[in-house]
Amino acid sequence: MADRFTDKVQQVSEYVVLVCSGRTAVVQRLNQEIAARLRFYQIQHQRLPTSRHAAAVLRILMRMGLEPVEEKQQRNDKTQVTMDTDALAAGWSPREGPRIHQVLTGGTVLEARDYAVAGHGADYIVGFMDAHYPQVEDAGKVLAHAGMSKEDCEEIVRRAMALAVGRDTQSGEGVTIAVVNPQGTTKRVLSSAELQRSLKKALSVVQATENRKEKESEGATP
Repeated sequence: MADRFTDKVQQVSEYVVLVCSGRTAVVQRLNQEIAARLRFYQIQHQRLPTSRHAAAVLRILMRMGLEPVEEKQQRNDKTQVTMDTDALAAGWSPREGPRIHQVLTGGTVLEARDYAVAGHGADYIVGFMDAHYPQVEDAGKVLAHAGMSKEDCEEIVRRAMALAVGRDTQSGEGVTIAVVNPQGTTKRVLSSAELQRSLKKALSVVQATENRKEKESEGATP
């Protein structure tokens, strides 16, 4: 979810993007700090950082806080800038493939098995994602992306984000979609018209699912 004036979906490395909820100033500072540390990691180790590395850096910053920016504070005040934010670090690497890590307030890191949602609008779309995100299991391992094209993934994201924007008063009106794959990272902002079309599709899908469940329950009633 993108703030109306600030893009909160930031590319912090060649194959890693970071999505943060919270105060705009803190999010901007956080993105700068993580991007700088990932660049240092790449130079030091001569390999590309992954979403796992971004999540690890974010966890440390959440626990320790950020140094104040003002020179006077840096010299005389040891107070840290605390962060009340949830974040998602998503990326692709030749060694690990696609990965998503969720970093909760306080620094807890969770690796998503299939997808992850965070922020103010997350509560409104968890059920939608559970119902409509396809999951295929192979020997106990979830292959959530099996059989899905990039267009299929983007369509699910558009519908979920449209629901979040339509129902959550604290979510922004702009939506930025980032796609990370072996070809690199691309981003684009959805227009209001696209959001409205996606919202209508999402609501129609939800209504169709509810109608089907009602018919199934009526048929099962003795």
